[in-house]
Amino acid sequence: MSDVLPVLTGTHVRLRPWRAEDAPAIHAACQDPDIQRWTTVPVPYAPADADDFLARRVPEARARGGAAFAVEDLADVTLAGSTTLLQLAAGVGEIGYWIAPGARRRGLGADALTTLASWAFAHVGARRLELLIEPGNHASRALAARAGFVAEDLLRDRLLVRGERRDALLHVLLAS
Repeated sequence: MSDVLPVLTGTHVRLRPWRAEDAPAIHAACQDPDIQRWTTVPVPYAPADADDFLARRVPEARARGGAAFAVEDLADVTLAGSTTLLQLAAGVGEIGYWIAPGARRRGLGADALTTLASWAFAHVGARRLELLIEPGNHASRALAARAGFVAEDLLRDRLLVRGERRDALLHVLLAS
């Protein structure tokens, strides 16, 4: 994979590399109770956490063969969310994402996942992409289904979220 991430354009979103000036929008989005409930973001989420995400988490994904993208709404060029190929090994990648409250229920999340998956299959050697979603996160499960991911298995105690073990449903998309 190139050292420079491409800008990827979907139907409704643009996936682009993160920038330092995104920190305030990341901080604002991560105040959302659903993002805090269903992801591993720190709670409470401070401005320093957004800076840490940009300085440490984004490069860590890259070091594991992944890529972290900001999701922009093409309609108004605002930050709509985050989608990250967290790692890629032997053709299997794991994706994490969150969508800001104001960007939900407009197809942006599914478009972001579809756009990232298409790129991962075509350009970085992915053959299988996985999402780990808690069974009670119905909105995320529906988003995954809209993006073509299929629920494959229940993984007991798979996630560790702020010291608590949680189950996850494995959702999978295979390269065509």
